[in-house]
This record gives sequence, C-alpha cells and structure tokens, in this order.
Amino acid sequence: MRITTISHPRLVNCNYRSYQPLMALEREGHTITVNRIDGPRYRESDLFASDVVHIHRYADDEVRQLVARLRASGIGIVWDNDDDESTTPRGNRLHREKASGLNAMRTARAIREIVQLADVVTTPSVHLADQYTRLGARDVRVLENYVADHYLRCHSRPHSGVVVGWLAGKEHKADYEGLGLESTFRRLLAERPNVSITSIGLGLGLQSERYKHIDMLRWMTDLAPGIAEFDIGIAPLIDVPFNRARSNIKVKEYAAVGVPWLASPIGPYARLGQAEGGRLVKDDEWLDSIFALVDDERRRRRLAKRCRKWVKAETVSRNAHRWHEVFEHAASIAKSRLHA
Repeated sequence: MRITTISHPRLVNCNYRSYQPLMALEREGHTITVNRIDGPRYRESDLFASDVVHIHRYADDEVRQLVARLRASGIGIVWDNDDDESTTPRGNRLHREKASGLNAMRTARAIREIVQLADVVTTPSVHLADQYTRLGARDVRVLENYVADHYLRCHSRPHSGVVVGWLAGKEHKADYEGLGLESTFRRLLAERPNVSITSIGLGLGLQSERYKHIDMLRWMTDLAPGIAEFDIGIAPLIDVPFNRARSNIKVKEYAAVGVPWLASPIGPYARLGQAEGGRLVKDDEWLDSIFALVDDERRRRRLAKRCRKWVKAETVSRNAHRWHEVFEHAASIAKSRLHA
C-alpha cells in the first residue's frame, strides 16, 4: 500500500499515532511518506499518489477542503485523534486555541465535520470513540497506543534507595494540585530517607536534595533510559473529561522497562491492575499506596515481572497489523466510492 501521513512532527503524540506504526508498516514493505520537521505540512503530489491518507489531529479548514478533494479522487481517509481537544485544560498550552470561548465551538465544529468526511476514524480512547460516533463518524476504531520496541531492551542500572518517578507533561499541573500531591511528596521525603523523587516534564517545586526535575528528554533516545531509573512509576489523574479521553501509554512505558506503577482509576487506567504490573489508587490513598510499595521490595520485583510479561504483546511491531487492517479497509471504501 501507499500511505501518506499529515501530522505534526514536533508533537510527541505523533510518535504513537503516526510515525512509529507507519515505520513498522514500511519495514513490512509498504510505501510510506511522512512529513518531516524541516518540510511542509504535506505535498499534494504525495497525497494524490496514495491509496490512503492518514491525518493525525489536523481538522482546520484547509485540511477539510483537501480531504473532500482526496475523497473525490478515490483515496481513502483515516483521521486520528488521541486527545479531547474541546476540553483541553487551562494548564495546557493549547487551551486558549482549542477550548476557550468561541474557539471551543470552532474546535467542536471542525471535529464534527472531519469525522463525517473520514472513511475510518481511529483513536486510542473508548471515550473519544463514543464521542465521534455520536458526531456522525461512519466507522470508528479503537487502536491503543503501543510501546516502541526499543523500550524492551532498556534496563535499570543499580542504584541505592527507591526512586519514585512521574513522567508528566506540564498539563498535569492540574492533577498535581487537584490531588494535593505536593503535601504527599513532602511527607514521603520526610518519612522515608531512602526515597528520592524524579519528575520528567512537570516541575513539582519540591525543595530537597532528593528531588530531581528533568525538563525534557529526547523521545527516541533518552526517554526510555530515563524512565528505567524509576523504581515506582506514578500516573495520577483527576476525574475530568480531558483525562477520561487519555491513552494508557504511560503505564505501558513504565511496564516496558520493568517499573511497577500506581495509577488513578480514571479513563485509560480503569481496566488495568496487578496483572499488568500495577495497582489503581483512589484520590485519598496516594501516600499510603506509595508507602506500601516503597516498603515492599519483594512486591516491586513481583510486579516488575508482570509488567514485562504484559507489555511483550503491547509493542508497535506486534500490533502494526491492526493499523494495516484499518488502512486496507479505508482504501477499499474509497475504491467502492469511486466506482459507485
């Protein structure tokens, strides 16, 4: 197949929803064209030579007009989104552009129009899949985010003490504040001298020699080794619409490098648990749950084994066929449409 993607190369989400699955398909012999950081958003010559065009998140007027032309030319359209942009929280840099006032209405209208134009809509979120179906999408598929294969080759280096880590984009400030985690972490540091805390992305404002903030790591080369330094990974969420639409990739990445995890029973995490190497934590149980895992090394080792067992089936290469099935289906719909 010839597949061309329109995505935002600087957006980390594109690694999961575009670049990684398409590169896996390229290794299987398909012809893939991805837009690069230093190039244009798309080239029409590439798009109109494709069997399928895969669009991640873009739904602006220009793209919707382009999709109408591609449809008329018999080219399949797969539109993908992995965030509920209309409920983007205030801490997110896209809040004003996507979710405030009239912009929220424009975002909702654009999404409604694009999902009705697409042959297939994909999302990692059951919450979003239901939403897009209600908006009139003809065919919606839930395709989870999968772990890049190189994570499985990453292992922790020996170190003293117990590292509690949080991979958290800056929009997680709302979760940090909403769950009162600053006081939780301060007590953790005060009462467990063997514990240190690391956050990647969001700064937690903790004044301690045992707290480390890493502002950013390169996704392809540095993120997996950074996560592997954790002994416990956390994924706290407050119960708001934006969080219900998230994917479960964070705990998969913890699990892939053998890090047992604790997560809120919200959205993507609600169906996970000890079989996947972690435990779900109620809003008022974070301190006790972290204490319990910090103090039980044997349990951490047992959960780490379950992590790696679970995530072997959750890699990009093991699930590339799911994307291929979607693209094949979209192409067959487009051919039928052209000859109708």
